[in-house]
Amino acid sequence: MLMISMPLEAQVESNIMAATIYDKGNEYFKQKDYAKAVIEFEKIVNQYRNTNAYEPALYLAAFNYFRLDNFKNAVSLSAKFVKEFPNSTYLLNVVYLLGESYYKLTKDYEAAYYLIEYYNLSEDSTGRRKALERILETLPNLSISQLEKLHRIFMANPIDEHILFSLAQNEARGNKKKEAERDFGLLLRRFPDTKYTIEAEEYKRFIGLGETTGRVGILLPLSGSFSNYGQKLLDIVKVFQKNKSLSFSLNYFDTKSDPIEATIAAAKLIDDIHVDFIIAPIRVYEAFGVCGLAYGKSVPVILPLTSESRFESIPLVFTSAQSNEAQARVIAEYSIDDLGITKFAILYPEIANYRSIAQVFANEVKKNNGEVVAMIGFDPDSVTLKEELEKINEKTPEAIFLAMDTDKIINTATQVAYYGLEEVRLLGFDTFNDEKVTRLGEKYVDGAVFAAPAPIDSLTLKEFRKEGFQGDDLASKFFQVLWQLKKLKNYDRTTLPDLISNILKGREVFAIYQIKGYDIIRLTEVIREQKE
Repeated sequence: MLMISMPLEAQVESNIMAATIYDKGNEYFKQKDYAKAVIEFEKIVNQYRNTNAYEPALYLAAFNYFRLDNFKNAVSLSAKFVKEFPNSTYLLNVVYLLGESYYKLTKDYEAAYYLIEYYNLSEDSTGRRKALERILETLPNLSISQLEKLHRIFMANPIDEHILFSLAQNEARGNKKKEAERDFGLLLRRFPDTKYTIEAEEYKRFIGLGETTGRVGILLPLSGSFSNYGQKLLDIVKVFQKNKSLSFSLNYFDTKSDPIEATIAAAKLIDDIHVDFIIAPIRVYEAFGVCGLAYGKSVPVILPLTSESRFESIPLVFTSAQSNEAQARVIAEYSIDDLGITKFAILYPEIANYRSIAQVFANEVKKNNGEVVAMIGFDPDSVTLKEELEKINEKTPEAIFLAMDTDKIINTATQVAYYGLEEVRLLGFDTFNDEKVTRLGEKYVDGAVFAAPAPIDSLTLKEFRKEGFQGDDLASKFFQVLWQLKKLKNYDRTTLPDLISNILKGREVFAIYQIKGYDIIRLTEVIREQKE
């Protein structure tokens, strides 16, 4: 009798001790003091394994380690939990924790596996949405063998749509043509309504194009009304041909300054010369026909002189566009770091694109530890901004970011001064970069600082001038694109679009300008490298 009662008493005592420690740890956890909480939970994990508190303590220990960015310990304890409590009510949370921890450790295969498990089992729409975002982010990073493994595991599951596409895509890029065609075909058969229909067909077309030729087409207006401009660009082409600094040959055709002739020239480059891609420093109304034809043939097109974002919606078309949102980020960061401004107001017309730019600026200010004291939209048809500017004045900002077009800048600047904000600096993007602003805005825009895309970065400009060229913005932008493409080597049909995008978009150059009197003065250059 005595021998039986002693272990029971010890068990009761252990449960009481474990519960006391658990309550203490849980109190720390509620206070978000994760470092102290994890110490208490680990006491239970290490010393009170056979108690009622062990299961939740093991889960919370893993979770607290995650909160402390100790992802290795989070993985270790989560894996232990999954092994010991496969039927636990906490299991789904732990599986998600495993996926997120592996994601943070950049172990993409393990992250994808556990996040897929969570996605398949969970009924939480918010959690599933976030898990799917992670899954789609990690799949392209996996090797072919890892994707094949996931494909075998989840073959009968809807998530296999995404796995199959990534697998076939990697096979196409790895020049495994038969395997890629097989898996793209499998994707389209199993998932006839797949979101990847266009991409899959595109890759199949790339595969059907065969090997690259190492030839690139250039479209130039060498005759007709824009021939003077075309001849300047031809001089640049000849410099690159002479220096043999590119890994591909340049083959140029005349557009005759005509949209129909431009499309005909593009067809000759594609069908007769079999170029890998086309560089087209041409006008907008010539570009649509060229881009449409090239897209139908799966041939990428670079438009070095076009900044219109609508072209970017056409697959395989690449422009020199640097979005207004990107400019807003640059001027926000520059204002805080270089001008020392900390308190900002934002004024914008209630139009979707300007509201978006305003929000991006606000987010960047907060990201850089600045403060947005007022963010006010107004009716685009308003003539007077008395009420809006009086509200802004109450908040005493140091600067006002104007997310609006050129004409509204002129109208707004005078009112900013009239309603007592003349000492507040105006900030903006390239809608300020117009002679109308300095001419009609007069003293009211004096001192305004704004960001705008730079036609060419300073190092490339040095090379441009070394070759004997002078500061024509259009010619320099064309030169810069060719200079950037020196990095384009060892490409094939399937990798070419991504390589072009990474080269052209991987490094964006912005200029910071200030209005002084009736002049727009360039203050500095900001270079933004795209993060891998």
